[in-house]
Amino acid sequence: FSPSAAWSDGSYTLSVTVVDGAGNTQQSSSLTVTVDSTLKVPEIALAAGEDTGTSGSDNVTNHTQPKFTLQHIDADVTGVTVSVAHNGTTDTYPATKGDDGWSFSPSAAWSDGNYTLSVTVVDGAGNTQQSSSLTVTVD
Repeated sequence: FSPSAAWSDGSYTLSVTVVDGAGNTQQSSSLTVTVDSTLKVPEIALAAGEDTGTSGSDNVTNHTQPKFTLQHIDADVTGVTVSVAHNGTTDTYPATKGDDGWSFSPSAAWSDGNYTLSVTVVDGAGNTQQSSSLTVTVD
């Protein structure tokens, strides 16, 4: 079976009915299929109160273990990771889900410098999305 047009995301229940030459019918048990082809693009930002720069929105902080909020994370994600690039090295860390949503904080203090972060999410259907990068300066 192939649908005549692409299905939108959602659940579909399928069954087959067979009719023989004598007019007898038999129906199969049903099968539910879930189509999941989309995933929101996540965002990462310094958490409230973490930006200590002159404008309060310049992504400069004097916190050596700043907290970041992760937004636009679908409920069916199976993996949320944060990549951090600094001085030519990129490391990946798991994000944390709490009562107030998804977040990330480095487990060790960061030295002064620029850090470029991005979030990657994967859902149960294997869809993957990555955020735009965010550069933060620790000073």
